[in-house]
Amino acid sequence: MQNILFPELHLGDWKVTRDIIQKYAQMLGAIRENSTGSHPHWWHISLWVTDNGLTTTPLPVIKDSTEKTFEVILDFQNHKLRIESNYRELKQISLTGQSLSALCDETCSLLIDIGVTPSLDKSKFMDGKQGKYDSGYVTKYWMALKEINKLMNKFRDELGGERSPVQLWPHHFDMSMSWFSGRLVLGKNPNDAESSKEQMMFGFSTGDDGIPDAYFYITAYPLPKGFPNFNMPEGAKWNTNGFQGGVMMYDTFANSNSPHEKLLNCFRTFQKAGAQIMK
Repeated sequence: MQNILFPELHLGDWKVTRDIIQKYAQMLGAIRENSTGSHPHWWHISLWVTDNGLTTTPLPVIKDSTEKTFEVILDFQNHKLRIESNYRELKQISLTGQSLSALCDETCSLLIDIGVTPSLDKSKFMDGKQGKYDSGYVTKYWMALKEINKLMNKFRDELGGERSPVQLWPHHFDMSMSWFSGRLVLGKNPNDAESSKEQMMFGFSTGDDGIPDAYFYITAYPLPKGFPNFNMPEGAKWNTNGFQGGVMMYDTFANSNSPHEKLLNCFRTFQKAGAQIMK
């Protein structure tokens, strides 16, 4: 029986809707990137999960100043794009499946209205194709995502050492976090934060060309020699299509007797095995 917190998310049933909200998320990622300083590992382009949806987090109207801030939110509870600030009234746009270019134009207009000049490269957001916004499926996705976010943060809190935030990546529309072993990668410039740190990644995807349905993944950089060298948890498998890493399908997780423990056990098992190698 499907757990009420984790409804069915077969990508074939809502891919057109998933694709349009992914485009909207990419626009938010660009707004965040252009309104804040760069961060190692590209953490300045990711979105964060809130109680209502996905957010850019509060951004300075003027860089390096926190006096005035604004925040752009994809509100999946009320199906609106919201622009909140600490100095002006709320601005919002109903999400209807409008084209990316239409939403981008309206969002930029509202930002200008509150005194924010978005330095977006609009050529990247000229897609004028009308999309589809199925609010029922967006609600299902949101119900699952916010619970998975809680689980991933619980797992993150268990780990020692350096860890990334749990964040959603607009480009691939996957949510993930990274755990760093503390070792540098041999042969890499230690000053290059993007490639010098040994790490494992734990994430959730709605599906892609390689795995066309929702799934969880665990992978590592660089992949430890001999990995996986352990008995994988029930329901998990090793993937080699597109990337090498552990995979557990969302359906396997959602239909289990205890989805929360199933996911945590899967992540813990892979992390423990990886940590033993990364010593």
